[in-house]
Amino acid sequence: MHLELHRPLVFFDLETTGLDTRNDRIVEIGMVKLHPDGRRDTLVERVDPGVDIPEVATRVHGIRTEDVRGLFGKPRLGRIAARLLEFLGDADLGGFNAMDYDLPLWLAECARHQIEFSAVGRCMVDAKVVFHAKETSWDRFLMGPRDLSAALRFYCGRELRGAHSASADVEATLDVLLAQLQRYPDLPRNVQGLDQWCRNAQSRSSGTAARA
Repeated sequence: MHLELHRPLVFFDLETTGLDTRNDRIVEIGMVKLHPDGRRDTLVERVDPGVDIPEVATRVHGIRTEDVRGLFGKPRLGRIAARLLEFLGDADLGGFNAMDYDLPLWLAECARHQIEFSAVGRCMVDAKVVFHAKETSWDRFLMGPRDLSAALRFYCGRELRGAHSASADVEATLDVLLAQLQRYPDLPRNVQGLDQWCRNAQSRSSGTAARA
């Protein structure tokens, strides 16, 4: 591993009712914790979002309303908050599109369920930001979208099995980041540096899009 850690790094992935980071809800959350010594711990929880899961979302992740609702359904997010917070601890955070999607939606859900979580003081590493910033010549018409499946194929040489399940996606994301560190020697080798690199790259991307 070519990543310097002073505290754990938790990569997380959300399966949700939709793409609205303010109003959509979590139906499954997957987290993998990378420890400074290289150990990995994994936690996956499915929850009742408290609303019906739209068919369009079910077609993506395969989770139906009846899978999480009813007598033998899943708990609401607030019921498992203590377990999630214990797993997260004071860890830094990572993901694939987490800066624009997973983290804002998670924070909105925390506010909705009165879960005491703060991202202040935590670094954020986003493998999608690295992918888009580094592979600017990517031809989506020939190679497809630069999504997680494409990233795993490009960086790790394997297909993503169980795509859009939180557990498969989060493990794949961590593997992609470690492969990116091997591929791009100019990337920072510590989480603090990667956090700033990702923020700068995202800012440049937003500025380019605004001028287009």
